[in-house]
Amino acid sequence: REAILAGTSGNTGVGLAIAAAIKGYKCIFVLPDKMSEEKIKNLRAFGAKVVVTPTAVEPDDPKSYYSVSRRLAKDTPNSIYIDQYNNLANRDCHYQLTGPEILEQVPDIDVLIAGIGTGGTICGNGRYFKETKPEVEIIAVDPVGSIVFDKFKTGEDVPALNYNIEGIGEDFIPDNYDFSVIDDMVQGDGKESFLMTRELLVKEGIYSGISSGSAVVGAIKWIKEQGSRLKGKKILIILPDSGNRY
Repeated sequence: REAILAGTSGNTGVGLAIAAAIKGYKCIFVLPDKMSEEKIKNLRAFGAKVVVTPTAVEPDDPKSYYSVSRRLAKDTPNSIYIDQYNNLANRDCHYQLTGPEILEQVPDIDVLIAGIGTGGTICGNGRYFKETKPEVEIIAVDPVGSIVFDKFKTGEDVPALNYNIEGIGEDFIPDNYDFSVIDDMVQGDGKESFLMTRELLVKEGIYSGISSGSAVVGAIKWIKEQGSRLKGKKILIILPDSGNRY
């Protein structure tokens, strides 16, 4: 293969761009236009070509970043399309690596909370803990406007609304999803998530991105809903991103 193509919200693209730069592969990344200029510049700094597409379109629209990335992969000779949404290697790497690392460092973990986007992080870790320490509760955080929360809670398909949180939430259900390893799901509000991202910086010195803020907002909401039953429990929240890409 001589070229790597991917539709990405940015962070996966950076990892692929690093590998491609070392191996000498050409990279083409397709991003929706709500992604930050910092991410786009980051990718271009590694020599990648970045194609920006409109956010407010349906997944099967020819202009969506899913459709454009697949079309470019088809039209680019000797290329491989890294479909992070439906490529189960995404989920498996968290099952094989992230889960064991968490358990090694936090052996007395009771609850794991993370955002849900492609599904790789939450479902890969969820599968690992269901097999090794099934008493650990797996809680997903989905932004308001995404379809995932309603699909998990009711099984119903609802139309996606525009939301400005990068990196989590979806307007379709990827193959990496496995709701059977998720115990509960909570929604994070966009404005609250932005404010929490700032609060993490000024109060905790944690320079994170908006999906991290959303994970903390959702975690606090879920913890409050559970009441006293969580007293003394060890709760781990995954903050997946740095603020320098936002």
